[in-house]
Amino acid sequence: MKILVTGASGFIGGHLVELLVEKGYDVIGMVRKTSDTSLLDELDVKKRIADLTEPQTLKGAVSGVDGVIHLAAYYTFHGKKELYERVNVKGTRYLLEACLREGVQRFVYCSTTEVIGPVKEIPAREDHPPNPQYEYGRSKLRAERVVREYGDRIKTTIIRPSGVYGPRNVDDISYYFITSFARNALPTRIIVGSGKNVVQFAHVKDVVQGFYLALEREESWGQTYFITEDKWYSYLEVYDILAEITGREPPTVRVPKWLAKALVYPVHLVKVAAGKWDFMWDPKTVDAVTSDRAYSIEKAKRELGYSSRYSLRDGLSETVEWYREKGIIRSC
Repeated sequence: MKILVTGASGFIGGHLVELLVEKGYDVIGMVRKTSDTSLLDELDVKKRIADLTEPQTLKGAVSGVDGVIHLAAYYTFHGKKELYERVNVKGTRYLLEACLREGVQRFVYCSTTEVIGPVKEIPAREDHPPNPQYEYGRSKLRAERVVREYGDRIKTTIIRPSGVYGPRNVDDISYYFITSFARNALPTRIIVGSGKNVVQFAHVKDVVQGFYLALEREESWGQTYFITEDKWYSYLEVYDILAEITGREPPTVRVPKWLAKALVYPVHLVKVAAGKWDFMWDPKTVDAVTSDRAYSIEKAKRELGYSSRYSLRDGLSETVEWYREKGIIRSC
């Protein structure tokens, strides 16, 4: 079976390509001219150059493939609304149109739990009312609706990973959070609110397993799944685990939400003005750590046979060790 993976040179994409090659798939990576394809080259994976914002390039990208796993996206939490729309929403539509014209049978879409955002029930199911906090999540929600529009003409599945982390992640929210903690950065020395709000993470190896199972199982056609660890953690628990792994002390200073936002906001303005936006100094991050993000994987377990293999402690231990080997963080 020939599978095209968009975003193949990215963090999740690289791990997914490795798994699909291991499983015997004929994998093609869709990349841009500027992509770092060193991992794909090592795996001897074929590459096709295309761009989601240039629909004329997509016909050749999907030609002759049986399925597409669409990971490529404009992924940032502080980007321009026009770019979210052009890449994540319109780009997904362009890709689906190309798939239809070329007779592609399967389309697995990488969304995010950020289409749901903070939840009112713990754990939230896939039909929880959307409450995206960031424009990134809002664009992915619109893209999900585009994917469902094509569901009567192509076999589609939507996967929503949560808080993806793991080795080779060097430009992501989890990366900034882990490395900031390891460096004793000021924002990680403070507990905002009670610290009892919960969050959920997914090791990249678990995430790509979810994509593989969705590709394999007919039960996934027309369905949406959360893919994450089968456990959520309070921020206090996350800090304790990170402290144990990195050798740093967990934070002990507590500040109420209103004060945290008042302290963060002027620093945020200065950083943005200097072109150095920092997730750890964004007022929306204060909102994030004082709300709950926990999602049920019961549907994925039941219909896909999915199970998470990495606990947060084991996964973070592996990830921090990789960061140390690469000189990204130092041992204490």
